[in-house]
Amino acid sequence: MKKYIIILSSVIIIIALGGIYMKHQYDERQEKNKTAESELYEKAKKRMTDYINANYEGIDKINFSNNYKMDQMGGINAEGYLNGDKSKEFWGIYDKSNNIITSSYVDAKEKPACKEKPCKY
Repeated sequence: MKKYIIILSSVIIIIALGGIYMKHQYDERQEKNKTAESELYEKAKKRMTDYINANYEGIDKINFSNNYKMDQMGGINAEGYLNGDKSKEFWGIYDKSNNIITSSYVDAKEKPACKEKPCKY
């Protein structure tokens, strides 16, 4: 009887240690993913700033929202408002593979040279 209790206790301890190890691995993966997303969002904010400054006039200040969304293709959505006016909104989708803003909306006046085709940024 004592033999069965020792074996059962050993199995329970091994299973518990395995579960703790798996939880630790999962937490590390989640932290790496969160860090990678944060770095990608910083790149997206920089490219969106470059895009807005190159294509629109009268922009003094760009405020970004802390909320971002990843799409299935690996892009990230950057949004916010311009010149401290929350009614002057913008959003854009950053494509990390091409390092460009693929789709955007900016509530500001476009530069005349950038109306037909976006200017390089």
